[in-house]
Amino acid sequence: MNDLKINVYDDEDNIIKTSEAKLIDLKFGVIRRLMKLLNVDNIDNSVELLKTIYTAWEQVTKILNSCFPDMTDDDWDNVKAAELLPVLVSVLKYSFTQMLTIPTDKEKN
Repeated sequence: MNDLKINVYDDEDNIIKTSEAKLIDLKFGVIRRLMKLLNVDNIDNSVELLKTIYTAWEQVTKILNSCFPDMTDDDWDNVKAAELLPVLVSVLKYSFTQMLTIPTDKEKN
């Protein structure tokens, strides 16, 4: 997740800020909200994902702010959707990968 970056643009489409994701350990409640928000199993394309993000924008930015703490609400308004969607999906994938590394007890009592 360290290589995830978000660019913020001005009105002339110039990059005015680049923010790098911080390695975080998302809590299960956050992951649950992301899953509910995005209903990942039922999203087949970027247009559906964008519509879902739009309807839950405040919750999505709250979660993304955990990964990109130097971003403001105004910054998020000036991020290109084409850059935002892959980052959001990467955050989800990273969270699931971290959950899968949790050791399990394979021995039976």
